[in-house]
Amino acid sequence: MLKAEVTRARNPYRNLWIVLALLVPVALIGFAKSYFNGRTFSGLEVTPLIHVHAALMMLWILMLIGQAWFIRTGHYTVHRWVGRSSYVIAPLAMLMTVVVVRETLNRKPEITTLDARFEIYDLLQVIGFSLAWALALFYRRRTAVHVRFMVSTVFAFGSAIVFRILTNWFQWLPGMNVIDDVANFDHVAGVNGAILVLTLLGLIAMDWRRGIKCSPFWLVTVTTVLIHLGFFTFAKSDWWTAGVLWFAGLPF
Repeated sequence: MLKAEVTRARNPYRNLWIVLALLVPVALIGFAKSYFNGRTFSGLEVTPLIHVHAALMMLWILMLIGQAWFIRTGHYTVHRWVGRSSYVIAPLAMLMTVVVVRETLNRKPEITTLDARFEIYDLLQVIGFSLAWALALFYRRRTAVHVRFMVSTVFAFGSAIVFRILTNWFQWLPGMNVIDDVANFDHVAGVNGAILVLTLLGLIAMDWRRGIKCSPFWLVTVTTVLIHLGFFTFAKSDWWTAGVLWFAGLPF
């Protein structure tokens, strides 16, 4: 076997662009019953800020697809130039997430404990996304590490997609109907976390087999576990709700 063929055979991300491309229809399925009907996850009307936020997140996914394709086809210069767009897209995406969260909280007639619990997803996902992106830039000259941190940004906001798929399309399953019983949100959150963490552990196991003992995927795995542990523990506390109310009242 030629050396180039050996390299391709050992590269688990040679067809990464295909996997990333599948995120587009998956995201569309997740948001089909809410966003495309002009409503947010909590039933509020979609605003211009939410449209901007959605556009930025989709642009991020499209950028990742393009980057994977450029590497696959050997267009390294184009890859580098497109990669520089992340200096604009990523900060804007994080900023708009925070702004939209605050806007949504202030549009609610009342911020309940359940509302506050859900904010652990929004706020900690921003942290996970920003860390993964920053480390991807730091290790941009180490391709194997760089790719894994960029893929980690997808998992950082993965709950936004998976949670909606579960609540919109699998509510017929026992314990998953959140419309009739909001207590079932706990079941959905548990399944959501299990799907993401098990997928990440699978990627970590693949890295272990390839000799990568400290996989970059551990970062987003830890943040995902913290989010879901927090949802079931401290996010129920009065101090967390008070913190969310304080955040909602910030003058920006």
